[in-house]
Amino acid sequence: MPDPATPAPDDDGYELVGPDTTSNLSSDEDDVLVRKERATAEQFKELIEVVLDGYAVTVPKAVPKTDSAGAELRDATGNLIPRATTVYDAGRELVRLGRWTETELRERLPVLCHMSHLNPVAVCRVCSVHVVKVKKGTKRAERKLFPACHLEVSTGLEVTTRLGAERHEPERLKAMPEKEQSSLGDTAKKVQKSVSLVVEMLYADHKPETVRWQDDGREYKESKRYENELQAVAARIGVTKVRDRLKRPEGAFSRNRMAQDIPSDTDPNRPHTKPLRRIPLDLLAPTVPGHETLSREADAAWAAWNRVVDERFPYSSRTVVVDHDKCILCDRCVRSCSEVKPFQVIGHTGKGYATRVSFDLDFLMGPRARADGQADANLAQSTCVQCGECMTSCPTGALSLRRRVQPRAWDDSPELIPQNPNIPFPEGGDFLTAEEVRNIRVYYVPPGKPADQGRVIAPFASVPFAYLKWNEGAVRRWVIKPGQRKVLAWGGEYDTTAFLLTGTGKFNAYETVRETVTPGWIGRLLGKEEETVVKRELGQKINANPIPGTVLLLGEMAPLTQKARNATIEVFADPDEPGRTLLEVSPGEYVAPQHPDAARDVVVYEVTRNMLDMFLRARDTRQAVREVYQPRAIERGVAESKLLMGSALLAGLPENERRAVTDFLVRSGKLTYISAAPGEVLLAEGERAQDFYFIRIGNVELYKTVSGRKQVLGRLGDGDCIGEIALLGDELKEAGILPQNASTTRRQATVAAIDPIELVRVPGGVFDGMCDRFPQVKELLFNLVRLRLNPPKTVPAELTPAYVSQGLFQGQKMLVLDLKSCTRCDECTRACADTHGGNPRLLRDGMRFGDFLVATSCRSCHKPYCMDGCPVDAIHRKGTRLEVLIESHCIGCGLCERNCPYGSIHMVPLGKPGGAGTAVVARQAANCDLCASVGGKPFCVNACPHHAAFRWDGDTLRNAVAGRMSAAKS
Repeated sequence: MPDPATPAPDDDGYELVGPDTTSNLSSDEDDVLVRKERATAEQFKELIEVVLDGYAVTVPKAVPKTDSAGAELRDATGNLIPRATTVYDAGRELVRLGRWTETELRERLPVLCHMSHLNPVAVCRVCSVHVVKVKKGTKRAERKLFPACHLEVSTGLEVTTRLGAERHEPERLKAMPEKEQSSLGDTAKKVQKSVSLVVEMLYADHKPETVRWQDDGREYKESKRYENELQAVAARIGVTKVRDRLKRPEGAFSRNRMAQDIPSDTDPNRPHTKPLRRIPLDLLAPTVPGHETLSREADAAWAAWNRVVDERFPYSSRTVVVDHDKCILCDRCVRSCSEVKPFQVIGHTGKGYATRVSFDLDFLMGPRARADGQADANLAQSTCVQCGECMTSCPTGALSLRRRVQPRAWDDSPELIPQNPNIPFPEGGDFLTAEEVRNIRVYYVPPGKPADQGRVIAPFASVPFAYLKWNEGAVRRWVIKPGQRKVLAWGGEYDTTAFLLTGTGKFNAYETVRETVTPGWIGRLLGKEEETVVKRELGQKINANPIPGTVLLLGEMAPLTQKARNATIEVFADPDEPGRTLLEVSPGEYVAPQHPDAARDVVVYEVTRNMLDMFLRARDTRQAVREVYQPRAIERGVAESKLLMGSALLAGLPENERRAVTDFLVRSGKLTYISAAPGEVLLAEGERAQDFYFIRIGNVELYKTVSGRKQVLGRLGDGDCIGEIALLGDELKEAGILPQNASTTRRQATVAAIDPIELVRVPGGVFDGMCDRFPQVKELLFNLVRLRLNPPKTVPAELTPAYVSQGLFQGQKMLVLDLKSCTRCDECTRACADTHGGNPRLLRDGMRFGDFLVATSCRSCHKPYCMDGCPVDAIHRKGTRLEVLIESHCIGCGLCERNCPYGSIHMVPLGKPGGAGTAVVARQAANCDLCASVGGKPFCVNACPHHAAFRWDGDTLRNAVAGRMSAAKS
């Protein structure tokens, strides 16, 4: 290892500890500059034993870095990105092994600044521990305490938490000499004293206080809008009161007024150079039909709440109340805005006690008002998009909820959800309050386990209360009485909800019923074509035995993949099935045994996609969902593959043979689920072949590298398979399909993911067994290779690179303009603008493909990137139609606009264009809905006077271009 005192270049494999080279965190006890080694992939296999309070646990020296949903991150070459394993990770491993409980972990290693999906920064020091390290072959106790969330594990590391002496591992404590036990007690007291002092000082300066105010003779107070983690940690640590000398002096200046009291410059965008502004309520929280407030009294309370926010918390936005006096500078909001979301709006400003978070260059958030009450477009404001990620990550309420989002996930959702978060959400109905959602408990049995070896999961226990409050109305409870049946979801329809099962009930899946509709002679005259429609009828039952209510989730594939449901789901409440009784055996720990006297109602919770995304951030829930999702994905990936099902160019297998092949592969127990990110190389040209793959979801491109240049050969998508040529090489040569000089063990081309992809990996040995046992499958593979090596000449090969690079294969309803017929009259744009209130949903501009222009308008993609990550589930598909709908409760965060790779979504101001409120800063996403909102075919197509506009999918466009090229050659 190089001398730590010698400066090293940036790419030497080391990194400085601390914000800069002069930081007091950058030196060890001998005042030597500290450099820590960057984690490497080799450390995934390097196991280290560490001891936490006498509990020995073995962990790898590095673990894969993950995103907020727990997905493992990879670099550009497809390799996992390593991060060093920390002491806190070791504590989580003890929880996973069942040696600690979640409650015990929180008591031993309390955290404030740390969240599992954020990079640790160790600024709060609440998780401080005492450590003994091995240095030069001998154990040495460190003089300083270290943060467990940031301290990397090392060989021989022994850790003592604040409860080390009280809850030490019993066997190890019993074998310990009395003197060592006494020393352990002193060490634990030292840690407890330090942690208590840190918490006490934080609590003294940021003690939560209920906001109270009077307006028009009425007394108001805020309701519960968040959970104060600092208060919970203080109670857990035992800090019940604050010493007088640590208390904040009466009349001390507020950080909310700090910038006004001490002006630092004359920037007109900063609040300290302007009086407190008033935001007109219609601009702050515009109401739309179905979302009006409840009454005059509610209107008055809403107005009073906004006035007190404006007066006391001038840095607030229309979604988030910003109270700097509660901020402990934990950096959660800063990291959430840059790591979880891509906006990078939040930073720091000020020095010393006046340090606080700021938005952009400390600009005001939300609209700026002129004297006439209208928004002033000439006054710059923060670029904060109101996505709420900072609010849901804040542990103290410094960033808290200002208004509810009023979701409309169901047609019969509550009409009058109050925007004011201080007005209670209606209780006692099918739609749950934040408190009711937080208290949901479900009984889950992992796959392969007997029914009595399940566990109780609290899926929303770790979801921030502010997020639940923000989205009240996004979880629905269905109660099925004994003897009743109910269809929860219909196959063939798009939906954004999943069903959370509680441990009882019997569920069945049925095939989707489809019917071909042929138009009559009038319909044919009007240009109608034969189409296949989905009917709401129960088809053939898919499962031989009822699915028990202990499988945790059903219907999760639709919201997780944005695909139409592949089956109809029905629940039956068997009157002979005993109910379950929820019992709390210890704080936070539950069991749910069946009991003959328990209620036999079957309860199912229907949750929207954004709520599903949030509870997947919890490690325990995420692991349970993976245990459920991945086996289903493997089975569906095999059963629905084009190899077995067949395609337009390749005959499949009869249903009974298809089921036999699927059962053979799945029951081998060796198939694995794989996910890959866009750009990740799955198979490299020239590498030795080992496995065969089914593509379940997503698209890949095949290419060769010729003279250092990429030569695209084609694209494969949902249901296709890859890797068969190298595995069948010798037999393909014998059959005359491959040339004799071709390599039989190496990959013939590189395969890389175009978009997020899911695959089913079949090991080579299982693949060989399948071919031996099912000769008909081998024959299908031979036919498939013949097609791939000698494809039909209907499409010229020179079209493939542009077809793939422009993403035309994604489109299902692209707006295509024939440039040979188009006269640029712009009637299509005018028709769109007239239909949608002056905001056109298309631009007559875009990429050219042959003689056609693919205009900038929604393509109704197979994989709708725009739907990823919407914090309020305002964008989705419904029913059997392809259009992407944006609901009226859109908060205007712009994430869908960023996600769309084709520029099809636009952010438009709320209010009537051209009228009052043109400068309104509050925005909403607008997207082409194929004129579904006005009940007809796309007006842009119908308005074209030259029959030059079409709504085509990618294959239709490619065939049209190929046809013209062929005609030109002849």
